[in-house]
Amino acid sequence: MNKKGITLVELLGAIVIFGITISLVAVLISVIFNANDRILEQSRANTEGTIVIAHIEDLMRNFATTDYSTCVGNADCVILESHYSYELSGDSSSIVLVTHTPPNTLEFRITNNELYINGVVHEIRNFQIHEDSYIESTTVNNTLELKIVLTLYITESKTYTFTSNQTFVLSDVPAS
Repeated sequence: MNKKGITLVELLGAIVIFGITISLVAVLISVIFNANDRILEQSRANTEGTIVIAHIEDLMRNFATTDYSTCVGNADCVILESHYSYELSGDSSSIVLVTHTPPNTLEFRITNNELYINGVVHEIRNFQIHEDSYIESTTVNNTLELKIVLTLYITESKTYTFTSNQTFVLSDVPAS
């Protein structure tokens, strides 16, 4: 007998193959979306961390550091001090020594997982500062080596670390 059409077994076989294909496509799409989310998070962390470190380094570069002190009761805190600076005279014909009494200060502090610059919280969008972040100052002869390490995170499983290393030559106010 010559029957045209498909049997129930053939139909079930086609449905099973179609189901397996759909499952594989769904898994592949899920993997792609998860990878995309990880890449976006890493990109945001790199952007945010780079901006914060660049801001910190810009502040330090534009501050004429001559001395420093640490904060009482907080190891993750440093106060840069500027006791003098050289500035253009009023008529812009010479450079004059200007002493600062009291000295100008620039404070960096990490407290309660927040970064403070001159007592103001520096807001970091989309991320939190991890408790592994720290500020370390080392003095050798008349040189201050300042290291600020910021570790950012959204979830504890993945952290992003950014570091600023600056060196300052400490000096007394020159004789006029």
